[in-house]
Amino acid sequence: MPRQALYACETCVTYDCEPAGMCLACSLTCHAGHQLVELYTKRHFRCDCGNSKFHGLACKLWPDKEPLNDNNLYSHNFRGLYCTCCRPYPDPDDSVDDVMLQCVICEDWFHGRHLGVEAVPDEDGFDEVICQKCLERCYFIRLYADHFPGIVTFNFACFYFDIEEYLLSRIAEKVTYEVL
Repeated sequence: MPRQALYACETCVTYDCEPAGMCLACSLTCHAGHQLVELYTKRHFRCDCGNSKFHGLACKLWPDKEPLNDNNLYSHNFRGLYCTCCRPYPDPDDSVDDVMLQCVICEDWFHGRHLGVEAVPDEDGFDEVICQKCLERCYFIRLYADHFPGIVTFNFACFYFDIEEYLLSRIAEKVTYEVL
């Protein structure tokens, strides 16, 4: 699924306004020199630059935008806050060196220590993470753990270990078996 880099502009959209986000092109063209918060990548999001959330600022790249993007979803990330601790990243008041991981479902970012696991697996050893809230909402995901050795679930998080490679190897086994 396509993802795009998003930013929030703290210069144009202050904390007392509704949250808004913009694409990379608008962050460079329309909001150059502004105080931006990098939101990293998100799915299903249309750039808000120049719409009614920006109070009269027109988008230089696409000036005829709709007043609102009704299908956009906004989280505390658009305020520069992340994780269950609702702190900025990097956090100037936190001296603990910790990795930030993005949940593949809700797309929020979490400190490794706030995922509820004793130790986060090596970053190169897994492909995706699912947070506790999404595991509770999508309870059926835990059922897959028994069928795919590449899924490891904990009480509070789920790590996917190279599932694509596992599935491809299973398909290759089946094809080889049927041909013989």
